[in-house]
Amino acid sequence: MSKTSVSNETESMLCLWVEPWGTDHWMRPGEEFTVVTDLEPEEAPFNVVVHAQGISVWVNSANDAQVFAKDGSHVPCGHQRPDDPGW
Repeated sequence: MSKTSVSNETESMLCLWVEPWGTDHWMRPGEEFTVVTDLEPEEAPFNVVVHAQGISVWVNSANDAQVFAKDGSHVPCGHQRPDDPGW
């Protein structure tokens, strides 16, 4: 299993995109999410990109990825998505 954690250390909502699927998972200030794949760790299982629309975690070699909150609960696509994300 490969996993990487992302935390929102800003004072506003932040979008975590999981690519290449384009799923969006919105984090409130102070929240931490973990992206998990079923594949064994490899040299670089993830790439992390910070951009104007949030943070993208690119999963390099998996068929699927799941996102979990710090308490272990599943975070589905669209979690906490604001009505107007401001783009």
